[in-house]
Amino acid sequence: MAGAERRRGRTPSINRKLIERAVREVGANGEVTMHGVASELGVNVTTLYRHTGGLDALLQMHASNVSTRLPPMPATAGQSWQDWLRSLAEFYRTAFLETPDLLQYAQAALDPDFERLEQATKTLVEYGFSPREAARAHAFLVNTVVGYVHQELQTRAEIAGGSTPTYASLAETLRSDASSLPTLSSLSLDDDDFDLDTNFRYFVNYTIDGIAARTRTSRADKLR
Repeated sequence: MAGAERRRGRTPSINRKLIERAVREVGANGEVTMHGVASELGVNVTTLYRHTGGLDALLQMHASNVSTRLPPMPATAGQSWQDWLRSLAEFYRTAFLETPDLLQYAQAALDPDFERLEQATKTLVEYGFSPREAARAHAFLVNTVVGYVHQELQTRAEIAGGSTPTYASLAETLRSDASSLPTLSSLSLDDDDFDLDTNFRYFVNYTIDGIAARTRTSRADKLR
């Protein structure tokens, strides 16, 4: 209604602040679209496009709005740096699963002002990392989570749509003709090997092991 009333008079001027507010209003009630935001602003889609460049910019604004409503990052009390990174990985995974728009823009939307990056880097420095090691370790963890959740969302969509997910196709192939994939068959895969939560923990643990190994190597090089 507000948009309809604004359209009756002279076309209003718009700026980024007004666009962000309109995106927030539209996103709070449903899907963010060019038409929906233009209507909220009381302008036509062409005018909105001239100011933003298209839907992609609106979706990034929406993701950034959502990121401000995320809970605080996990606390470090009583945790080793490895345990804290596991908690941080779960924090990011939950955020991405609950709001896939965040996943599309990852760090740019999840942390537009770099405050979480600052906090994560500072935390790892307090655990004994150098600032550069800390920033790289955090980036490695985020990239791992982004890649995993992207596949996880696809798997969940396949299940919801009634199609067979890739992992289920592998299981069926191994059951029907184990000789065609002898190495995989020798693993004796079971349900845990295809569980999304279990696999996430595996990937995170591999990531943390890699960070630990790289950190040890870097420190040893400095001592030579």
